[in-house]
Amino acid sequence: MFRLLKLILMTALTAGVLFLAHAPLLTQAGKMIVRQDEMKPADAIVVLAGEETERVEYGVKLFKNGWARKDMIIMAGGPLVWKYSWAGLMKDHAESLNVPAGKILVEDKSRSTEEDAIYTKEILQKNHIASIILVTSPYHSRRASIIFERVLGKDISIINAPAENSWLEIRDWWKRRRERATVLNEFSKYIWLWVFGVKERA
Repeated sequence: MFRLLKLILMTALTAGVLFLAHAPLLTQAGKMIVRQDEMKPADAIVVLAGEETERVEYGVKLFKNGWARKDMIIMAGGPLVWKYSWAGLMKDHAESLNVPAGKILVEDKSRSTEEDAIYTKEILQKNHIASIILVTSPYHSRRASIIFERVLGKDISIINAPAENSWLEIRDWWKRRRERATVLNEFSKYIWLWVFGVKERA
């Protein structure tokens, strides 16, 4: 009887601690999917496809502020519909923001973050680019960083620069459907990445 009461008491105490601590723990879990490095100049800027405007606009802002030493910005994103690709639309967007067309390189074959890295690597090697600033959404930044690091290897350095003005709010993310779905989806993709690793060829 005493053991049963002790077990009930310990269970109740544990549940109480978890309840009181769940907000900080979940907030920390949300922060784990974001990776932001100290900003430094790099040879080029790489912008990954996704979302509406935040990624391209932030990549263009960095480009205009002179962070790309070789004056190149690469738009990465494959087929979308008919003759259109993510990268093509991103290039049009960047041009509308007064980035010269000749400064924009296009990677329009990829269909995943892994393929973003694989096909972008070909462009980087062709143009003798040894360092990049990688722009994507905050929720995608750590996973993209892991994949690009494994595909690019040690010869090409990466500075991770998640886009500003993202809709994602880490604080209390578990209370909102969109943030909750996004964070949990990212963690599921981490598990996939951990189990199956990263392919180095398309």
